[in-house]
Amino acid sequence: MKRFYYMTQSLPSVTGINQDLAAEGIGPNRISVMGRDVAELERAHVHAVSPWDQTDIMHSGFLGAAIGLVVGLLVGLALMAMDPFGVSMNMWAVWIAGAFFLFHGAWFGGLIGLSRRNHHLMRYLTEVERGNYLVMVDADDEDQARRVHRVMTGKHREATMAGEEDGYSPFF
Repeated sequence: MKRFYYMTQSLPSVTGINQDLAAEGIGPNRISVMGRDVAELERAHVHAVSPWDQTDIMHSGFLGAAIGLVVGLLVGLALMAMDPFGVSMNMWAVWIAGAFFLFHGAWFGGLIGLSRRNHHLMRYLTEVERGNYLVMVDADDEDQARRVHRVMTGKHREATMAGEEDGYSPFF
């Protein structure tokens, strides 16, 4: 997936971008807008970014789960090799320890992610805090990317392209 970032200064520009992209077949589920006042965006019927998008919960939770799984598998293998309770442990010890640490790693990573801003959006936050709007458009394939580019360069020159990410994923 490819994600495009555009900065614009006014709410009418944002609503115009939404309408023109919708006319091109780019639905509202592909467009997210970040501004200082979320209520203002919702009153304008614009898809504002959610707390999932604003925080790093997905990224940190995923990393926590991956680290927890590795630690859990190592703990499970150690339990299986050492027989610490005088009882022979089999592969169930590895599976149970792996699942336990995976879930706790995801939980702990998610808590850390709740306290952090989304690492994809860090470079745009100063402009948003100044009152500008960040419009994020996701394109699944090259055809959608061409349509987004055509609409933005042809009809919305007031919006400047702030960035682009190939292979965008909220997990990485």
